[in-house]
Amino acid sequence: MDTLKLLFDRADALNGYWNLYIAVALGVLGLMASGKSFAHLRQTKALLTIAFVVFALSNLEVLIATNEQRRAIAALIDPAYRAAAQHAGPPENWKLIAFHLTLDLVVVLCIWLVKWHSLKDESSA
Repeated sequence: MDTLKLLFDRADALNGYWNLYIAVALGVLGLMASGKSFAHLRQTKALLTIAFVVFALSNLEVLIATNEQRRAIAALIDPAYRAAAQHAGPPENWKLIAFHLTLDLVVVLCIWLVKWHSLKDESSA
């Protein structure tokens, strides 16, 4: 029973890491959408891209590690609790990696390709 609780705790930890990722990604995009003049500079975009990619890779690393912990714990679950444990079972790592890298690519492309609103645009209207 303790292993089942531990498995669900690790599943909660994984959700926490995803929530952190979403908050950072939205923060980066929010900064770009703020309309501030510095957000349109190439230097700012490059710095944000580098910082985001470093964060994203670190986040992906901890997600994979937590996923592996979940996999190891799931193997220890008493057969009587396996049905309940299925809901906290880990996804396959390739799915986790593919999803994460897709989101990473979307954020980086948004930094560079989206025509962001500018406060300068409003003042000329």
